[in-house]
Amino acid sequence: MTTTHATAGAEMKSWDEHTWDGKRYDEVTGPKQTTGAMTVAYSGALEAVGDMRFVMSYPDDDSCTSIAYELVTGTLDGRKGTFVLHHTGGYRDGVADATFTVVSATDDLTGLTGTGRITWAQGEPGRFELDYEIT
Repeated sequence: MTTTHATAGAEMKSWDEHTWDGKRYDEVTGPKQTTGAMTVAYSGALEAVGDMRFVMSYPDDDSCTSIAYELVTGTLDGRKGTFVLHHTGGYRDGVADATFTVVSATDDLTGLTGTGRITWAQGEPGRFELDYEIT
């Protein structure tokens, strides 16, 4: 089996994050736990929309750790379908960085496995990288 490396740009379309008691994340200072949602548009080898749900833990106002699941719907290197990513990452020094694993896939992407990384410097487009196989 041959591993394929795919890259794509990532543009945030929406962001919604609140503390567990419902306050906007940026209205609470210091340590906190939050949950939220993000919509991402991918362009490149991945032409798709990602719908992510996440949980974050902030030790302070400038950093956090996070876990998330993302449903990606679109086309990966010409194959249409959906797939789910499990993200583990965080935010520090103005950069969001996460590694992810493909959990499941449908349609022309059935059998997709792989791992990757997304890196996102504050105020800039994100960079998505995926090393994958389809069996």
